[in-house]
Amino acid sequence: MVLGAIILGLKYLFTRPYTRLVPEKERPFKTETTRGKHVLYMDKCTGCTMCQRVCPADAIQMVRVEGDWKRNKKKIFPRIDLHRCTFCAMCVEVCPTGALAMTDITGWELTTEDKEKTIYMPYELSEPEPPYRITVSKNEWLPPPPFYSKKKLIEKTSNK
Repeated sequence: MVLGAIILGLKYLFTRPYTRLVPEKERPFKTETTRGKHVLYMDKCTGCTMCQRVCPADAIQMVRVEGDWKRNKKKIFPRIDLHRCTFCAMCVEVCPTGALAMTDITGWELTTEDKEKTIYMPYELSEPEPPYRITVSKNEWLPPPPFYSKKKLIEKTSNK
């Protein structure tokens, strides 16, 4: 067993690393369940702070926004730092009103050299310009796909 690990290590020691050249040569890798930039529906938000409480990366802070909000008397809304966000979608899952959703906007579309540009105020989290797709919302919660080994995947497809 140890000899096999050493041989495998030596095999990869002499191969070149694989680097995807995005966007010059390849398109960004996206799936139907890609989790990316958040969308905030401010008219649905009640300012309950559940998204802030559940965020494991502490990427959500509640900030005051001026204006007349029928459902949010406290006038506090989530501000999201995408530099800290792990895109786990726990904030979307816990939101009682469905005010948060996630899109497929990720990767090089959000790349910046200035960390201050990764902090999105509530009014900046409104619906982005097309093309984008909502991938995770309160109504369409899709858990990550199950992990299948090659053997199980072959058995599953051959049984159909």
